[in-house]
Formats: sequence, C-alpha cells, structure tokens
Amino acid sequence: MVKRKVQQTANNNSDAPAPWYREPWFWLVMAPLVLVVITSFIMVSIAVRHSDDVVSDTYYKESRLYHYSAEQDQHARELNMAGVLLFSPEDKVVTLDLRGDIDYPEKLLLSLSHPVEADLDDHVVLEQVSIGRYRGQVHVPLQHRWYLQVSPELNPEEFRNAQWRLKGEINFDLGNGVPLKPAVQ
Repeated sequence: MVKRKVQQTANNNSDAPAPWYREPWFWLVMAPLVLVVITSFIMVSIAVRHSDDVVSDTYYKESRLYHYSAEQDQHARELNMAGVLLFSPEDKVVTLDLRGDIDYPEKLLLSLSHPVEADLDDHVVLEQVSIGRYRGQVHVPLQHRWYLQVSPELNPEEFRNAQWRLKGEINFDLGNGVPLKPAVQ
C-alpha cells in the first residue's frame, strides 16, 4: 500500500506544469519583445555617439530666427580681395597667393571645416613668405571635401571680429587647388 501511494504521488508530480521559463509559448511571445528592446538600446547608443555635427558660419541665434552677418564679405569685396590656395598632399603644405588693396599681414588663419565631422576641423596659421604669398602646414588628411576660410584674425574663436574673410570649397578627389573669394549673398 505504501508503494502504491508513492507511485500515485510520482504520477501526480509529472502532471504538474513546467516552470515558466521552460514553456515554449512564453519564449514565442517574449523573444521578439526582448529583441526589440535590445535593438532599440543599440540604435540609441549609435545615434548618440555618431550624431551629425553642426557646421556653423557667422550666424547668431535671436529668438527663433537666424541672421547672417555679411560685413566681412562686403569689406573683402570693397578691397577687391581674392586668392588661390594650392595644397601639396605629399608634404601637407598649403600655399596661398593673395591679392587685394590691403596691407598684407604677416600671418593669416586658414580654417578647414569638414562638412560632416567636426572632429576633423583644422586651423592652419599661414605665414607670409613674400608679398601676397603665404605658406603653412596642414595637419589633417587631404582627401575628400572641405570648406575653407581665410581671415586675418589668428584666434579661431574670434573669427567673427576679423575685418575680412575669403571662402572656398575644395574636393581633393578632383584637384589640389581652389580659388578663394568673398561669399556671395
């Protein structure tokens, strides 16, 4: 009789439901939800780490409107300023031939702005080697597309205070030289 009770108890235990984590229906419902949560965290972390950089010019924010300051470009046009930048990718030397009705400063600042990655932006001090000719050393790889700006203000944080500026854009896949001129409104 004792043997029969033990056998009945064993049969009753085998009819007990399996734990929740061993049920196939649980995993069929929960696996896609868990996958979506994990994928969402991965996408958010990628978006935060690799977000687009903001390329700014001489803009300032007032209320919800952006205003463009064109005094530097206007002054450069009045001085008949223009230039030609030539890059030498082998030794990363840049040469600027500048013309205009100005007293040529001893040094100029060349700002190279990458259109997408602000971490690649560079500032090069161009030193005068002869009247109207300047030379400097570039520290970034000379490939793909860049926005260029030359001004007499040597502090990159204060370029808005410069008297004039010249702008250009270069794609090193197409060539190593580019004309610089005042921005057109």
